[in-house]
Amino acid sequence: MSILVAEKHKVFNDIARVAQWLPVSIYWLDKDAVLIGGNKHFYTALGIDENAMALDQFIHGKFPQEIAQRIIQNEKEVILSGTDSVQEEITEDILTGESRSFTVYRSPVRDENGAIIGLVGTLIEITAEKEAQQLKSERQQIALQEKENFAMLARKVAHDINSPLAALKIISERCEELPENKRSLLRSATESILDIANNLISNYQKNDLSTPSEIEPHQPLLVSDLLIQLLSEKKVQYQQYPVTFGTEFASDAHFAFIHIQKTEFRRTISNLINNAVDALENKEGGTILIQLTADADSVIVKVQDNGKGMPRDKVEKMLTRQSFTEGKEHGHGLGLQQVWDTLEYNRGTMAVQSGPGKGTSVQLIFPRIVAPSWVAQEIRLTSDSIIVILDDDESIHGAWDIRFKPYMRLYPDLRSHHFNDGQHVLDFFNTLGHENKDRVILLSDFELINQNKNGLQIIEESGIKNTTLVTSHHANPKLKDKITQLGIKILPKQMASIVSILISQGEEPVQHLIGGCKIT
Repeated sequence: MSILVAEKHKVFNDIARVAQWLPVSIYWLDKDAVLIGGNKHFYTALGIDENAMALDQFIHGKFPQEIAQRIIQNEKEVILSGTDSVQEEITEDILTGESRSFTVYRSPVRDENGAIIGLVGTLIEITAEKEAQQLKSERQQIALQEKENFAMLARKVAHDINSPLAALKIISERCEELPENKRSLLRSATESILDIANNLISNYQKNDLSTPSEIEPHQPLLVSDLLIQLLSEKKVQYQQYPVTFGTEFASDAHFAFIHIQKTEFRRTISNLINNAVDALENKEGGTILIQLTADADSVIVKVQDNGKGMPRDKVEKMLTRQSFTEGKEHGHGLGLQQVWDTLEYNRGTMAVQSGPGKGTSVQLIFPRIVAPSWVAQEIRLTSDSIIVILDDDESIHGAWDIRFKPYMRLYPDLRSHHFNDGQHVLDFFNTLGHENKDRVILLSDFELINQNKNGLQIIEESGIKNTTLVTSHHANPKLKDKITQLGIKILPKQMASIVSILISQGEEPVQHLIGGCKIT
């Protein structure tokens, strides 16, 4: 913005006449940065003496030294360079002592020959906007802190609930004293609580537990664990829909692993479940069944619904990567595109069975990999093992007793010891001789509340060779890296009810069958 003038003083007189009618603060300087004048809004806004003519006379009196120098420097740069400037400045109200914020626009004034003869500035007060912004920022900070506090509590509740859930799961499956109908009710209640816990963990999982990378690495994935967590979320997501979710996991598939990007696999199964829900069209009695089977070479996940089904041409399109949006008015087929991509990038295949009115079954097959060395697929004992269980939750001790009790009846030399405190475990080991320490099987929780050591530290200090960390923190990559270095195994706590218990007696293997578990 330049003002062309014929006479130096004439332009400033013109500015003065116009400025008095403008509803904003206006002031003007000559080329030596001397204040020539300003309108009433200018003097009122800054609370300066109208008789003060030199710029630095009121600037240094109104602003802190650092800000005053910046203002003066900026004024001079505008006059010398001939370029416009926009700055935010803060001053203090002389009556209230409160800070006031302004956006200041400065532009050179030129004569008819283009020579700079001064400067004109405009002040727009933004104090209210700044205060509102600050208040909003403070509220956002408070909201974020409250959200993080709630997330922390949710993670803690979800973790703490896993031990009693694992105990309930064992009891519901193995407590023969209860009639089958009551065991079924107990299993149903346990699954409902587990759904809540898994959903809390998924929604409030800390980001720092994941590897920071733009491209997620392929990694060994325990398929059953992810399916259980995902299904828990879906039950919450579709709780208002008339749909029932179910699972059927083959016994030899509980510890089946595939090598894949966890997020992509999760998204793939999620897309298939979403499609299955859409196919039900809110009909009463709608069911979606997630099946997991495995053989030596493959892991098979099947998503099956009893919805409206698809004609043969739609099935062919699914199998030949042709997008379509069955029953979705605004769909784009992007969900299926993601499924196809995941299969292609991970050597997976798909089979589809469907027909109008017959529901749909989508089967995904992935190459099975050898389970990582850190996962405990079984608990191996001898007939005279000393089983030591460390967990700060009392319920899990009773659950382990239920699992080991049948074996202890068969083998009188098999003993178990229960501890809630890590230091007490270490003290107990100090009472054992070297030979007895070799007989110890240590099953320890990871997080020990209000204790100065966690389960992993107890394991390290104990020197016990045959150890398993039984924890709901099994998905933590940092923890997996640590236990891999130490040669320790992890058992996901929710698998405690189904993990195989194998017992050998001397050199000759003896076979029994107790609650579905082999003794060899």
